[in-house]
Amino acid sequence: MNTDYSYSFDNDLKYCYPNSSVLKNKLNITNEHDLGIAEREISSLRIMEIENEPLKGKLDFKHLKDIHYNIFKDIYEWAGQIRNVNISKGSVFCYYENIESYADYVFNKLKEENYLINAGNDAIYDGLSFYMSEINALHPFREGNGRSQQKDFIESIGLKY
Repeated sequence: MNTDYSYSFDNDLKYCYPNSSVLKNKLNITNEHDLGIAEREISSLRIMEIENEPLKGKLDFKHLKDIHYNIFKDIYEWAGQIRNVNISKGSVFCYYENIESYADYVFNKLKEENYLINAGNDAIYDGLSFYMSEINALHPFREGNGRSQQKDFIESIGLKY
């Protein structure tokens, strides 16, 4: 079983320090382990702030970007911005050139289904699984997708049921 969950990426000079896989950051940390610790601590605090005072907005791609920005704004210059490099983690995520159009498709489909509000018991689980997997495949940000998705999708829809 492959237990390596690190990202593979195209030429990533925009996001990483030269000759390194460490993401450029506002903290100027160049060690991957130390950055991971700082990122977890800071993002955990930001997530708690969002839990105490949820961000206003509807369940759409803009809201997902706003959540990502608020979680990672103290760490990365590109917080809340769509990545412009292709990445994979065992499998390839949405090509960066297609993120906007695919996000529009996914979030419009979710809206057409009334955000699963009237879905029956079986349909809600199928719908949650479908949309979570589609948003995960989208992977619009260079880092922090899971934490942003959890705040946006799971808590906006999933915890209502």
